[in-house]
Amino acid sequence: MRNEVIFDSRGIPDIMVVFTPDELGLPAEIRGKAVKEYAISKYPNTLIGGVPYSMPYQQPAVNVNHDEAIRLCESKGPGWHLMTNDEWAALAHQSRKNGTLPRGNTDRGKSHSHPEETGTTYKDSSGSSKTLTGSGPITWNHDHTAEGVADMCGNIWEHVGGIRFVNGQVQVIPNNEAAAGADQSKDSKEWTPLYTADGDTIYYDVEDGRIGLRPVEPDSKDYDGVEFRELNGSAIDIPDQLIELGLYPAPGYEGTDYFWLDTDGERIVFRGGDWGNGAYAGVFSFSGSYSRAGVHWYVGFRSALVRYSGDSGDLDNLDSKDGKQADEPKEENAAPSFDSLSGPVQLPTLVRLILARQLTVLYEATGGKDPEGFKRIASTATDKELQQAAALSLPLSQVNTAVELYRNVSQQLKIANTLTLTIGKEAADHE
Repeated sequence: MRNEVIFDSRGIPDIMVVFTPDELGLPAEIRGKAVKEYAISKYPNTLIGGVPYSMPYQQPAVNVNHDEAIRLCESKGPGWHLMTNDEWAALAHQSRKNGTLPRGNTDRGKSHSHPEETGTTYKDSSGSSKTLTGSGPITWNHDHTAEGVADMCGNIWEHVGGIRFVNGQVQVIPNNEAAAGADQSKDSKEWTPLYTADGDTIYYDVEDGRIGLRPVEPDSKDYDGVEFRELNGSAIDIPDQLIELGLYPAPGYEGTDYFWLDTDGERIVFRGGDWGNGAYAGVFSFSGSYSRAGVHWYVGFRSALVRYSGDSGDLDNLDSKDGKQADEPKEENAAPSFDSLSGPVQLPTLVRLILARQLTVLYEATGGKDPEGFKRIASTATDKELQQAAALSLPLSQVNTAVELYRNVSQQLKIANTLTLTIGKEAADHE
């Protein structure tokens, strides 16, 4: 596990926690492609220019329905997706096994069980007491270290992909393929019921204040919640997959996380709980009570990324061999970019890329006609050449700013003169 800054095509960073498949116990192959790493947003996502990002001390995005959360995450590029239930449950089990079940904002800015643990609250139009992403102590991270995934307990509920309930029947996108662009629409053919070892379909039955599991569809539809550890599975032989997906408690689990479910129609899934759920919030807390069209001021989401083996780190070419497009030759002498960075970003490399980008912006602002060519030159320049260019960039930018200011003032004077002549003519005509 490591933290990594991954830049998107706009040059804006996501702070991600990167795991190997073995570290999470997730598939090492998806749809015939070997998975190298899973990168999970360290923080619930905020929106910048309509694009989700994982950044600390931000207001988490809310009021986004399920399909929109999927679309926003996938719009970040190949391999990006709404964090799946498989991935969420894998982190939850890692926390459970390591004895680091995370606490969080479960009591209006603080932990209900450890009130000395607080985050930075803010007020929004709902009047809630949400906290800024990652503003709590490290015990609010999934592994109780600074490198862990933050805010999986409380603060806001989060959409997860690859799972739904239909009239109480649990259905999934198998093999974590929701992370690889699988169709998660309501009428998708990729939804697959879960079965017992005997081949029985698994249904959840809500009745008389309890939730039990059974092999046939329940006669009545209802809504209720119970503590996760109190789910009753005595009517079926519980498969390991149900526990792995965080849909049934592991033997000996004693947490107070709650499990809410509505067995009427299609229901998508939220996880984690919110700032007012107290002991009911937690990394295993579960809500299968809402439709995919629902928009709620207490529900957000986080993106994740799959990297495949042999991609050479180019996140724009995940479906190709060796990181090259199958139908487009790779441009020779292409300029390095933020998108082509692989592995942890070293400071000298980052400084060179930033400087090359800023010089290119200055070149374009002064009327340069070949920005791509200039970018290649700037990106491959020697350290000495970059130092000389950097020394010249400040006076050049000042001159450029002065020229732009002169142009703006000249344009404003022209407009003012035209307006004066027009008003004068209208006044004369009126007389």
